[in-house]
Amino acid sequence: MKVTVSYEKYFDIELNKAFELTLQWLNSQHKVKIKKSSPPSFIEVKQGTMMTNTGHDPNWKKLIRISFYSLEKTNTLVRIQATPLSRTIFRVDKLKQSWYDGLFSYLFSILQKAQESAGKKEIIKMKPITQATKKCCSNCGKQIDKDAVICPRCGVDFN
Repeated sequence: MKVTVSYEKYFDIELNKAFELTLQWLNSQHKVKIKKSSPPSFIEVKQGTMMTNTGHDPNWKKLIRISFYSLEKTNTLVRIQATPLSRTIFRVDKLKQSWYDGLFSYLFSILQKAQESAGKKEIIKMKPITQATKKCCSNCGKQIDKDAVICPRCGVDFN
């Protein structure tokens, strides 16, 4: 039986910010290939590997569609739909929980942190404009954009 599992959550952040953070998160994940992207409303990727032992592994190959919906003011709905590729699923509830716990809860926690820090924008605006546009990851040393929340090389979260 082919299935599609869905997850969705509302965040009090701007649509563009949610899209940007999601792209950063995707680039930090194992075996991700972006297939389609329509900024700032839709991303489609393939993620994972066919070499995992069980169908409930978070890295099992899947097609992921992430849609962003702008609601009133800065409210954004993020909807994730994931479909396993090349296998038949018998325990959908176990698959859904495993993928949420192992993969998608991390994205939702990043967006939640962005929502919580949205009130701190005034402090950020008061920093000098002469700052460099790049910074180095404290974990792997890769040079990244100063506004990056996740390192695209090692996946460390800067929040």
